[in-house]
Amino acid sequence: MRQTFLLDENIIYHAIRGVDEHNQPDTTTAELLVAIAKICHGIFVHQHLLDAYNKALKSLRDYPPRSPIALFFVKQLLYNSSKRGAVRQGELPPLPLAARKPPAVPREDEWVVQAALISSPILVTNEAGLRDSVNGHRDALGLRAMDAREALNFAESEHVP
Repeated sequence: MRQTFLLDENIIYHAIRGVDEHNQPDTTTAELLVAIAKICHGIFVHQHLLDAYNKALKSLRDYPPRSPIALFFVKQLLYNSSKRGAVRQGELPPLPLAARKPPAVPREDEWVVQAALISSPILVTNEAGLRDSVNGHRDALGLRAMDAREALNFAESEHVP
């Protein structure tokens, strides 16, 4: 079964750098990108995400990529429209009031959750606070959040040849 994922910009950053959320060497996020591409899972992209991905890439200009494969994947996602689904434009839907109650969606990540509300993908983020808030409000949001390792295991387990 094919799944649709929404990748927080920290996933892109960690994949290219080859690190985990603590900046320790870790290839999990890069492996996730490869698995998504290889298995042909979908990636939901909103214009706000493309902007965040571009910003993440620019912040990495001074760092050699530890994962050239992840960098290639991200560049295909950003610059080759035939390699991704349609990019959604327009306004983001409002965040349900329940998501503002503890564990509240962090203010700086509200737009990520709002983008996810459009197509209900699996939100992949290495930010524990964001994951906990999304999973804490599953009923109100209709979303599920995972870290890179959990998403990688899920993506591989959902693959039916």
